Amino acid sequence: MIGGRGVVLTSEEAIHENKDTFTHWTPNVYRYGTYADENRSYTKGHSENNLRQINTFFIDFDIHTAKETISASDILTTAIDLGFMPTMIIKSDKGYQAYFVLETPVYVTSKSEFKSVKAAKIISQNIREYFGKSLPVDLTCNHFGTARIPRTDNVEFFDPNYRYSFKEWQDWSFKQTDNKGFTRSSLTFLSGTKGKKQVDEPWFNLLLHETKFLGEKGLVGRNSVMFTLSLAYFSSGYSIETCEYNMFEFNNRLDQPLEEKEVIKIVRSAYSENYQGANREYITILCKAWVSSDLTSKDLFVRQGWFKFKKKRSERQRVHLSEWKEDLMAYISEKSDVYKPYLATTKKEIREALGIPERTLDKLLKVLKANQEIFFKIKSGRNGGIQLASVKSLLLSIIKVKKEEKESYIKALTNSFDLEHTFIQET
Repeated sequence: MIGGRGVVLTSEEAIHENKDTFTHWTPNVYRYGTYADENRSYTKGHSENNLRQINTFFIDFDIHTAKETISASDILTTAIDLGFMPTMIIKSDKGYQAYFVLETPVYVTSKSEFKSVKAAKIISQNIREYFGKSLPVDLTCNHFGTARIPRTDNVEFFDPNYRYSFKEWQDWSFKQTDNKGFTRSSLTFLSGTKGKKQVDEPWFNLLLHETKFLGEKGLVGRNSVMFTLSLAYFSSGYSIETCEYNMFEFNNRLDQPLEEKEVIKIVRSAYSENYQGANREYITILCKAWVSSDLTSKDLFVRQGWFKFKKKRSERQRVHLSEWKEDLMAYISEKSDVYKPYLATTKKEIREALGIPERTLDKLLKVLKANQEIFFKIKSGRNGGIQLASVKSLLLSIIKVKKEEKESYIKALTNSFDLEHTFIQET
């Protein structure tokens, strides 16, 4: 959003004075804000090159169908797996917004060619993609634009202690990017494997031969599709003249074509060398929006090369520790819940339930405890056994407890599992 109806506020005091008055705001600070009309009703200035500092990453969870229905607890559960908890969760008309507030702001300067903005966008996109694997995340909204403003009637969760440094986010983001097997620029080239051109992939023809793209404001549509197709021509080694010719042909087939000068502008932007090629996640969004929502990666992208397929578990003599981990974590989850986040049992019962060898179970427990994925305490003797809990379940249970009961609840858990000097006491 570059402009919209509203007012320009220049201090924190002004925000507090207008408590519960506004519905939206810009949580990240701009150098200036001004008005686009004489009546001072419409604001402008919300552009990336006008950012002064970045305080917050936020995610928009949009619920469109009953199948996509989620709760704030679902967001918190995913955040625990992520390793970074949201500072705040706000209820919106269509779902939720999660705020991840930085420990200290990152300042933006033109001297550094807005490098901090570029780095922050990569982090923001990686956060959205992480949550988007299991929750209905809007992957297309502006990273630093308008968001829901916290009000007394919409805050579902808030803990000011959950703030992390920009470096912590960067370190995590680097790992996420490395795991994808490619590097990012503003948009990134990722087709199947080396040697495969983007114009030869299925998605390219699916978009190229679709005609019913719309071009409404705020919609990922006609312009985005043309830009993505142009990036594919660029990354595949075609000349800008060839791309322009084909984009004019494409534009002529559209139900709502663009003006010729707009087509030229889009193609030249794609060939500006600011981009390496069309982004895979963005391609998927476009194809699902305009071709078919049932399309999968296998339908859109080509992967080449040889693959070594793992034997079925029942056919192997040895089972990997990671598979035993999945079994044990599922067992803990099944036998406990948010209100009783641990189970009291015996190692023998666990071995019999999972079919896991004794030495393997001992090794697994040590590894998971060292990785801070579980807590356990063993009591020897006739009436002994093992108390076992996943860190995820414990944290969720603490989040659920009322503020006035939290201290005594954490103390009880600390005593149960000998958790002195562990991060759970800082929660």
